[in-house]
Amino acid sequence: MSPQLRSTSRRASAIALVMLLFGALFGASANAVEPTPDLQAQFDEATAAEADLLRELDEAQAASKKAKADLEALRLQTEQAKVDLLLAQTSLDQAEALLKVQIKAREEAEAKVKIAKERLRDQIVASYVAGGNEDGILEAVLNAGDNEEVGQALAFGRAVSSSTEDLMKELDKARAVEAKAAKAAREARTKARESRDKIARTAAFLEAAAVQRTELLAELNWRVLVEAQAVRVAQGRTAIIEGRINALSVASDGVAMYLASIQRNQPDWIPGAVKPISTPVPNVAVGSPYGLRHHPILEIDRLHAGVDLGAPLGTPIHAAADGVVVLAEARGGYGNTVVIDHGKSLATLYGHNSELRVKPGDLVKRGDVIALMGSTGLSTGSHSHFETRVKGMPIDPTRVISDFGQDVRYN
Repeated sequence: MSPQLRSTSRRASAIALVMLLFGALFGASANAVEPTPDLQAQFDEATAAEADLLRELDEAQAASKKAKADLEALRLQTEQAKVDLLLAQTSLDQAEALLKVQIKAREEAEAKVKIAKERLRDQIVASYVAGGNEDGILEAVLNAGDNEEVGQALAFGRAVSSSTEDLMKELDKARAVEAKAAKAAREARTKARESRDKIARTAAFLEAAAVQRTELLAELNWRVLVEAQAVRVAQGRTAIIEGRINALSVASDGVAMYLASIQRNQPDWIPGAVKPISTPVPNVAVGSPYGLRHHPILEIDRLHAGVDLGAPLGTPIHAAADGVVVLAEARGGYGNTVVIDHGKSLATLYGHNSELRVKPGDLVKRGDVIALMGSTGLSTGSHSHFETRVKGMPIDPTRVISDFGQDVRYN
């Protein structure tokens, strides 16, 4: 098993363990109100584990990105090698064709050599028959019976004296052409074949390397998926512990217990379990974030269990996701409040509304207008106080929703 697969196996085992802890934590949170003595230690351990997983996920994603880039580079090199191989094969084919031409030329040269040898042999024989000297030629002229025989004798004499040298030169020339052509053709073919074979080896190496990179990329992509799942589980566990801590700091308004009761048997929430989910007020950035702050009216430090989205009085407030309305009434410091159960143990709360447009039991879709913005309850100006709760406990809405301040189109 490769190191990447061993790492993936270990990560899968870790995810299973975290899921067990995560489920146990959810089950405890539905019924327990008091924290365990080491609740802060659990939170610190969870956030540290989340940070480690995020770092490992970044490393896996970086490795996957590099492997993908390397694979693309190998693909381009392989394609170029294939083009070069095609050109080399073409050159070899041309060299083979040239060699055939040269072989034919050699055969023609050899034929000329053969003819020249035969002519030379005939001439030597003729010269021998004629005496091989000028006396023989003179005797042939004197013995001629008519002018025609005289002409033949003189022509033969000239042939004997001049053609022998020409035939020898032609013979030497034909042999030289034969040797040169054959050598050039052999060298061209050898060079072309060596080039073709070298490029073929390079192409084969690149293809093998690409196969290995493809396998590595598949392993890395699987590791990214496993790491991402581990991160989501760890983030969910951190959010639940955080919610339990927050439940100790916020004054009880009845919402927490009510949601814990109706969501007791729902599946555990992890990031991404409920989607699509969006900001309830498009184009409005978070004005007051989630966290500990000094309350402007109560003049005490307390947890701000949600985020504030400021806009003019009467601005439409939209359902963040599909769900069922479980509360729609005046609720203490929240003023006119709507609470929607989205399933998977997740609920959203919308406070300080000037007008409510829904009632308990209504089924709503993401983007439906459920209320109008106002300043009821403990509020100093028109805004929407928006919370996300898991089994009744508030968690940071920015852990759940990523498009605050953006121009959302719900349909």
